[in-house]
Amino acid sequence: MVSKQALSFGNKIFIDTSAWISYFGSDQPKHINIKSLIKQFTKDGVVISTSNDVIDETVTRLIYDTNIKIVKKFTNLIRNSIKHNSLVQLWVDEQIQGEAFEIVDKFSEHKLSLTDATSIVLINRFNIDTVISLDSDFKKVGIKTLP
Repeated sequence: MVSKQALSFGNKIFIDTSAWISYFGSDQPKHINIKSLIKQFTKDGVVISTSNDVIDETVTRLIYDTNIKIVKKFTNLIRNSIKHNSLVQLWVDEQIQGEAFEIVDKFSEHKLSLTDATSIVLINRFNIDTVISLDSDFKKVGIKTLP
């Protein structure tokens, strides 16, 4: 069940790799909670986004950690969601990557991945309210995170 607090986080959500992995793995931490959040936000018309870097990272992790059936479920969900406008894919270009390199340097004590850093640039650029992620990295740099 999605809490009222979760629904008050805003109308733009970014989904990180850890949330996608949890969504597709019934044995993953917070699996039920992540699925519930994403379904509720979709139902409520919240703008849900992710990035090409996150999709790349997720597919790679699913290939190594699960099986091709799960990989296909994820890629089909992404394709269909983009096609039906229920997911916005944000693209990392050279400028965003350059800004991400600066974030990696600026927050070096947090050991952010480059994908997390590009996500932070996109979140700031597109005024995204909240990230669905199981990583603590986003909280460390002051971004609202669910669950």
